[in-house]
Amino acid sequence: MTKIITPQKSRISVSVPKEYIGLPVAITMVLVGNRKEDKPIYAERLSDRLCGSFTKEDAEDFIQHTKQMREEWDTI
Repeated sequence: MTKIITPQKSRISVSVPKEYIGLPVAITMVLVGNRKEDKPIYAERLSDRLCGSFTKEDAEDFIQHTKQMREEWDTI
């Protein structure tokens, strides 16, 4: 059983599968990458993963649409 994590604090908690209870297990920490750029994609923020997925024009249209929606909310 292997799981890659990106710790956010100095302490972590490990869940043990039921079939391992009462048996000796080894827990090993190995540094997978040493730079932030080496983070697995699932550890990134959503905004980092979506960066560049809109064209500049699409992004500007989206910003205008969002502003329009917010103005409509203010009139409710």
